[in-house]
Amino acid sequence: MAQDKFHTIVVGGGCLGCASAISVQRRLGGGSEGGHSSVCVIERSVVGSGVTARHSGIVRAANAVPEAAVLAQKAIAQWRNLESLWGVAAPFEACGAIWIAKDAGPGENSSWDGLESRLKSAGIEFGRIPRSRADELTPGIIDFHDDEVFFYEPGAIQMDPSAMRKMIYEALDINAIEVREKTAVTGFECGEDGRITGVLTSQGRLGCEFVVNAAGAWSPAVFGSLGIAIPVSAEPVHVANWITSLREFEKAMPIIADYVNLAYFRLWRNGEIHMHQPRKRSLRETARVFAGNPLGLVGADFINDPANQGLDYAQIHVYEQIARRRFNNIDRTVYGSGYRSFFDITPDLRFILGRDHRIPNLAHCLGAGQSFKYTPVFGEIIAESIFGGTDYAEEARAFSISRFDDAYMHRFWTRVSGRDKSVEIGAAAAL
Repeated sequence: MAQDKFHTIVVGGGCLGCASAISVQRRLGGGSEGGHSSVCVIERSVVGSGVTARHSGIVRAANAVPEAAVLAQKAIAQWRNLESLWGVAAPFEACGAIWIAKDAGPGENSSWDGLESRLKSAGIEFGRIPRSRADELTPGIIDFHDDEVFFYEPGAIQMDPSAMRKMIYEALDINAIEVREKTAVTGFECGEDGRITGVLTSQGRLGCEFVVNAAGAWSPAVFGSLGIAIPVSAEPVHVANWITSLREFEKAMPIIADYVNLAYFRLWRNGEIHMHQPRKRSLRETARVFAGNPLGLVGADFINDPANQGLDYAQIHVYEQIARRRFNNIDRTVYGSGYRSFFDITPDLRFILGRDHRIPNLAHCLGAGQSFKYTPVFGEIIAESIFGGTDYAEEARAFSISRFDDAYMHRFWTRVSGRDKSVEIGAAAAL
């Protein structure tokens, strides 16, 4: 007979949902008595098939938000020693990352120098290097220029999301997590005290003591029946893979975080160069995403839509022009594949982590477009929010959903609706 009651139900089987399930289960002793699982993951499709499968696999600590940088540094340490945390080893490559910024002249960039200082104060190894050192660290096919400054993060790592997805399945099995794939959440039951007592699914009702929301940009639709607003939407990002010669890579290539041309590059499978652009960071762009699709996804199936399985010629051409400015051999490579992925974003582009202040046994684990790299540490934060603890309290406090109170959201929606003309002006300026 199938189990119908769990200590914790996690909604969403991406990397964050699975990490949360594993961390909670391990605090419960690896499973309840009688061999039953204490934690259940509910996934409307299959594990790791959403944004997790379309991530670049880049894991780096450099971040302008101090709390996020500290958490990323902890996540890297956990990735490197994941077997002690999950019972399986993470399939990563220790490649490092070179960050490229515009020379604000002469040889200076105060913003990036300030970032270096803040990261060093947090114990994160990130520092300026001369162009000659950047040349030494990279294959000869990469062009650097005199009007650029360079920073190096030796601790950055990268993973193949396909290998990561296989590893997640293994970790779920090792930790006795119940997984209900191809199962949709259709509603919730709540007690008089407002606590969730049951999750209603397409396969029946499941009782629970705690619920973790790891549904990402689907959250507003999934949890809307509870009468709470979860301020998250989806921002598209394009990915292109260029096939090049394996013989051009006599040494490993570090991650190239190119903030001159606004693109990330990494060595991908079978000698390909994987390329995507970073998340947009302006309020105007964020407002456009929310205005176009406010707090809910139409159809909630944007990942598997056939329109997202490839790039059109115009986008490929744009990416080719960007890549040409950094790689001297792109005109002799072959476009291999491309697709559209998504960042789940919040109004302030920061994570939502920890307990909900309105429903006492609901916790949130949303990535704000950067979930993959933080996976193990976010799982630990969710487990700590359920069971108590102080290991991550200081950093996690900055990412509570309670910051999006009525006053905050009123100000944000004023911007989105354009009452102060910010959106309209921005749109006109872009034409």
